[in-house]
Amino acid sequence: MTCSSISQTDSESFNFNVAHMATIPSNLSTLAKRFNFNIEHELDDLQECDVAYLKLDDGFRFYLCKYKSLPENTVDLFFCSQLDDWEYRLEQVSAALGITSSELLWKNAGYMKTP
Repeated sequence: MTCSSISQTDSESFNFNVAHMATIPSNLSTLAKRFNFNIEHELDDLQECDVAYLKLDDGFRFYLCKYKSLPENTVDLFFCSQLDDWEYRLEQVSAALGITSSELLWKNAGYMKTP
């Protein structure tokens, strides 16, 4: 699989349903420095969080979220909730972040396409 690069996008481009796809063993600030993206502070439906809205070279959008209540080196990955190729997309995003599937702390193995 060819490794894609990551670039910043804006929160307004996320006007679709998302699903929590995986939890990665990383520090969001460290990733932001390594890949040169900004982190926004938000309050979502659950709690306070730091979020980075990103995309791959092909335009595939995803975001990384660090909830304040989670351990420091834990980041949740979210993307579109209605994908047939979600496992492939998870592999692409993981590879772009320099993380292998075996390093994921949690993977949404029970994923179902929800509206």
